[in-house]
Amino acid sequence: MSELSSLLLGEPLSAVELMARLNVSQATLSRLVARQKEIIKVGRARATRYALLRPVRHIDEWPLWRIDETGRAHAAGTLRPVWPQGSYVVQDAAGQWQFYAGLPWFLNDMRPQGFLGRAWGQESATALGLPPDIRLWSDDHSLLALGETGIDMPGDWLIGQAAYQRWLTAREPHVIAQHEKAQRYPQLAERALGGEEPGSSAGGEQPKFLCYSEEAGHCLVKFSGQRDNDNSQRWRDLLRAEHVALTLLAQHNLPAARSELIEVNSQLFLEVARFDRIKQRGRRGMASLEAVGAEFLGSLANWPVALRQLAQAKKIGAQDANRGALQWAFGRLIANSDMHAGNLSFFVEGDRLTLTPAYDMLPMALAPDRLGQMRSSVTLQVDAALPRAVWQPASAMAKAYWQQLMDDASLSEGFRVIAQRALQQLQALDATIAQMA
Repeated sequence: MSELSSLLLGEPLSAVELMARLNVSQATLSRLVARQKEIIKVGRARATRYALLRPVRHIDEWPLWRIDETGRAHAAGTLRPVWPQGSYVVQDAAGQWQFYAGLPWFLNDMRPQGFLGRAWGQESATALGLPPDIRLWSDDHSLLALGETGIDMPGDWLIGQAAYQRWLTAREPHVIAQHEKAQRYPQLAERALGGEEPGSSAGGEQPKFLCYSEEAGHCLVKFSGQRDNDNSQRWRDLLRAEHVALTLLAQHNLPAARSELIEVNSQLFLEVARFDRIKQRGRRGMASLEAVGAEFLGSLANWPVALRQLAQAKKIGAQDANRGALQWAFGRLIANSDMHAGNLSFFVEGDRLTLTPAYDMLPMALAPDRLGQMRSSVTLQVDAALPRAVWQPASAMAKAYWQQLMDDASLSEGFRVIAQRALQQLQALDATIAQMA
């Protein structure tokens, strides 16, 4: 390896930095660079840097595409792995270059995660010789897999020529009519589980599958187990509770994913329409708070704090920051213990970020843990970091929520008792909220 290449192992460097460290002229540096095809020039004018390519399994570039709302693909640039390990540079469609210390933020949510990601990752691992556990995957591993078969990931991006070709030749999704769901959904659920019982996967992930419904279009379908036991009953209660939460938010003019419940014998399905898909082929760009925050904020706090910081940085509007804070407060008051940064997302349109409809909103504190243990009560609290103007409407919605669950005869008696006690807790918090600034 040449001295020039050795210097670039640590990070991309400017011509001035390289000339100083090598003690050579600009003309000599240009000759050195020209001799080494693994060194690329990125950026323009004073922003120009030299980077050392880092081929991943002999691949040193991945073309990028975005799919628009009509289902048409647009060339969106090129991604190239460079040194140091795990780094990349992206040249966008306008010719602008950007260096990233990891997978670019706008591609971050394409990495496999959760129940669906684990199943897809296992298939990719077998085909590509990757670690079978996606939790052990590096960004390079994700890139290799996405570049081959990542054609239906969240958002509107495609990575790599192979994935693009697969997408081009993919068949139109099979449309499931309303009258077919009672037969098809149990079959799709059984296929998704691959012999597992719901809740038995790593981390107790909620099992789900993707399909195309005649009414909802592209959708994600969560489901309970077929066995009639306490664990399955709790998941049935939680699926109903999620449907109620999404419906109630929409009734209060807070955008939320459209959902529908389908019951087949003792098994319950919650069909949730995907808002990153339009008709059969169209897509919308989106990115989670986790991805956006990591790029523009560095570290992440809870939703309201992160949203306020993004608004101050002019990345989102004040209206979205306020809506997200209200959504978080409502979640706190319905015992949603799973409001991590991956459960809040933004539509991405150019440089504009706007909050997507709410999703994954339910009392996750009541979900069975990986050992099958379940809580029989919740503890609801308000946070002094938010003002009365947020907690009062959040409390009003949460009271309506618990009241609706308490009155729902389709829920188990035990779950309705939990709802009754939660409502009593909220009523007791009225005095505290009234005292807030």
